[in-house]
Amino acid sequence: MRKLILTFLLLSGTYLFSQTVDGNGNLQTNSHRYLKGLPQTERLQGWFISGNNSLQFNQAAFSNWIAGGVNSYSLTANVDYEFNLTRGRHIWDNRILLNYGVLRNEGEDYRKSNDVIDLTSSYGYEFMKNFYFAAALNFKTQFTEGFDYAVQDSATGNYKKISNFIAPGYLSFGLGVDYKPNENLQVNFHPFTSRFTFVTDKDLQYQGSFGLKEDGDTYLYEFGAYIGARYKFNIMENISYDNKLGIYSNYLDKPFNMDVAYQGVLDMKVNNFISAQATVNLFYDENQIKKTQLKQTLGVGLAYKFNNTEKLKERPENMPKVELTPEAEAKVEVAKEATEAADQAVEEATEAVEESVK
Repeated sequence: MRKLILTFLLLSGTYLFSQTVDGNGNLQTNSHRYLKGLPQTERLQGWFISGNNSLQFNQAAFSNWIAGGVNSYSLTANVDYEFNLTRGRHIWDNRILLNYGVLRNEGEDYRKSNDVIDLTSSYGYEFMKNFYFAAALNFKTQFTEGFDYAVQDSATGNYKKISNFIAPGYLSFGLGVDYKPNENLQVNFHPFTSRFTFVTDKDLQYQGSFGLKEDGDTYLYEFGAYIGARYKFNIMENISYDNKLGIYSNYLDKPFNMDVAYQGVLDMKVNNFISAQATVNLFYDENQIKKTQLKQTLGVGLAYKFNNTEKLKERPENMPKVELTPEAEAKVEVAKEATEAADQAVEEATEAVEESVK
């Protein structure tokens, strides 16, 4: 009987040791105390989905204000979604950016203050760590008509129309190389980029309008190189800045007269539903006007953001690599030796039990 009890205790001890060391000799029981995780700096495998929806409101009101002023208010809606897939060496990035805003000054009609449709899709195949052979497609235009409110027809009272939906509309397709180490940084070099400028509004189809060669033309074709970059970072907790720069050179006509576009978005989060946002846009395109265009906005309003980064990190292929500390490695060796001794004792006890049964 004592031998049977001894055998049971030894088997129990072996079971307990087996919970601390797996088949590869890795410590299991309370192992998180001895493991140090490596930071995740690469793109996460799977679909990365993020969204930023905001509705901003600004108002200025005056009553018997001796310094003067004009009552006004404005409303701006912004939608910014990203759907990015990483699967092995393949990546597929998609972004939807929509903005529309209106303002009204006392004594004037409603006028738009913001108007953007910007859709991008790109595919890449990794040939070297974080470097991808890439193909990218982009479409950019606006929702409604745009007017120059400084120029008014004396007969009709209408303001001069200067743009409209797909007037202009830019469609570009480029081939090249992208550097994308993570979701917050990318650099693009596409030396083979075709770009179409569409002008579908007949009122704007005249020579020189957005680079059109002749009256009645509906599009302009360009072939050149595109260099772009995007970098998003946190200035401090709940305050981030998103930079985006694009430079395009047309090989077919004045390649050194490049189109340059820059956008900076400063996002300041108050809580989960309220944020303030400031933006600056710089744009230069000789086909539009031979001057640098500047747009600045500042607003406070409702915001709703989301992304699935934390869920992606839980996927087995995205778990951070770990390494054992020297202390943990020493404990693993002790556990291995104890396990081997326990196995030997079990074998001896089993033989003893078999002999007693005989």
